[in-house]
Amino acid sequence: MKIKLNLGIVTVLAFSVVLLWSCNNKANEGPNTDETKIRYIHSEYVNGWLEMDEERVMGLLEENARIQPNTLKPIEGKSKIRMFWFPKDSSKTTINNYTTKMISLSIIDTLAISTHSSLLDWTYQKDTITFGMLQKGINTTIYRKQTDNSWKIWRSMWTDIYAEKK
Repeated sequence: MKIKLNLGIVTVLAFSVVLLWSCNNKANEGPNTDETKIRYIHSEYVNGWLEMDEERVMGLLEENARIQPNTLKPIEGKSKIRMFWFPKDSSKTTINNYTTKMISLSIIDTLAISTHSSLLDWTYQKDTITFGMLQKGINTTIYRKQTDNSWKIWRSMWTDIYAEKK
């Protein structure tokens, strides 16, 4: 008995096997994919701010991280970033609301670049000075893979589309 194979059928079968193998490998990657890890760090960053948890926020940064707030010069290094975000001058900043929406996330080898929109509502108080801000912006964050395969924030910049004193 001779079996005659049609080239079209063989091609479809081969493609199906490759597709199933690819899907199975993606399913086996589970919650520890690089994308999942980066999205988790982003979520921890937002939640850390909502809870005003200094150590949680700062723990997500590389030692030589750099931030560039809207209209300000870059601030480099965790110690300078900490002084900017969490000054020890008896002032109090409260995050009333902070929401973000991921626009894009690309992973290139040991770097990941995300862009997200944000809405940030915060208040500041020191002595008799009190004011609040509502800021809508676009943020770009670059994450870098560490030697232990974890990810940390390496660079972050944000631009206000809209900012209003409350």
